[in-house]
Amino acid sequence: MRLLSTPDSVAENEPTVLAIIETLLAVAAYWGIAWWLDTHIHLLMSICVAPLLLLRSRESTDRGVRWFVDYWEDRTEITLETPLRLQAIVLASGLVSAACVYYGLADPFLVGEVGQSLFLRAFGLGMLATLIGIVTAVAAVATTGRILKAGVAMGTATQAGTIGGAIGGIIAVIAAEVGWVGIVGALVGVIAALLVIMVTPEFLTLPLSISSGTGFWLRSLGVRMLATLRHPVTGIEALPGNWRRILWAVDCRHAPELLPGLSAHDTNTALSLPGLMEKMRTSDWPDRSLGIMLIPIWFLPGFLYRWSLKSTCWLYLPLIYLGNGLWRPRGAREEGELVTSLHKSRVEGLRRALAVGVAASLVVTTALNHPALQGSIRESLGQFPLVLQSYLWVLGVLAERASGLSHLWAFDLFDLAPWQWLNLLGTAITGILFFYSDRANRIWGLARERDPEAAPEATHVTGLLAMARLRNLCAVFYVFLVFGYGVLALGGSGSESLTGWLGFLGTLYGGYL
Repeated sequence: MRLLSTPDSVAENEPTVLAIIETLLAVAAYWGIAWWLDTHIHLLMSICVAPLLLLRSRESTDRGVRWFVDYWEDRTEITLETPLRLQAIVLASGLVSAACVYYGLADPFLVGEVGQSLFLRAFGLGMLATLIGIVTAVAAVATTGRILKAGVAMGTATQAGTIGGAIGGIIAVIAAEVGWVGIVGALVGVIAALLVIMVTPEFLTLPLSISSGTGFWLRSLGVRMLATLRHPVTGIEALPGNWRRILWAVDCRHAPELLPGLSAHDTNTALSLPGLMEKMRTSDWPDRSLGIMLIPIWFLPGFLYRWSLKSTCWLYLPLIYLGNGLWRPRGAREEGELVTSLHKSRVEGLRRALAVGVAASLVVTTALNHPALQGSIRESLGQFPLVLQSYLWVLGVLAERASGLSHLWAFDLFDLAPWQWLNLLGTAITGILFFYSDRANRIWGLARERDPEAAPEATHVTGLLAMARLRNLCAVFYVFLVFGYGVLALGGSGSESLTGWLGFLGTLYGGYL
């Protein structure tokens, strides 16, 4: 285990102290926010999005880089000679701008206002709608890359986005029914934005750069999602390694990228945080100012995305059981790798640590739930070791603050939820594998003393493979079941609401909500 990560340690999934500390802090921060603000929205969003974000594979990464490099290098240029693309940009910019202004801003900013106040607010919304159109255009096409590469140069697609945003903003204000004063204010705001952009574009360098930078980030997000969905099978195969990498290998010393894999592309070093900062050191002040604005837009979401994934550790931690046994080994070398990985490897050691923790939690929480033992345990609390006292204190906090999710962390051997049975079965299999893999490895070692090319015994390989696959199945079904339990519990659903076509969920989860 290292103290801090390096590019090589991240590639090899080597744990670091800082990454593990960050995981613990992320869980504490997300739950602290939930208790402080009395909301579970961010917890629900993180556990729903995490599985998709963990499906990144080498194939999807390469495809995403290829798509984004084509986008960045203007290989999908939009010009007057491509009228359909141009019209699509105008339409998309108008729709997005109108939706944002009408559904998100018109009611709180315009309704109830009159006179000069209404005019000024509508004027501001008109200018904002124009910028929203630019963001949409940049996210959709490539030619606006010139804005970031050449300061204030305006591409055809950016002009189309500007026009679409302007039209959308006016339509939204008209639909809000705020009267002629509001409509005129929005129209004047749109005209002012268009004139300033066309006549003195350098005046809008700041808002235009922010809009363009946001558009590029949105484009990178869309590319990442689409590339991941194009390779679902390889993504599922890569999920266990991705999960382990996020939990204990990636820390804040490992700089984020606008898109995974872009830093390896020799012509796009500016799209990684170290590359952009290096270019800023050798640039003049206008370019440095642009870089300073781009850093939080492009790279802060990457840090937040990591912490969001790390924060789901409380729900998805048993995913570390996944990995071995996905494919049947072919030949003596792969059979030996299976035996070695299950007998003595970093990942298997962490699986055993999780199994020990689950077993200890089973014993302690079952004892705490037993009426005959509760009193004596609490009376003897001061005599317990500090570690056990701390653990019991954490259980008390969870019982007070997260009682709705008690069937995740609290076991009662006489009343186990279905997913808890799966968790305990995975724990038991891990314990059996510890002894069985040791036996298989020792017998294989004796055979190699006689013949260095000897393979593990076929019966041992078959047994190890069967147990590893059974543990994988337990982890998969556990995650599906516990995901449903977590969503229902965090959403405040009770058994009384799970009726009709949701009746099967009431049967499965009703007694534990």
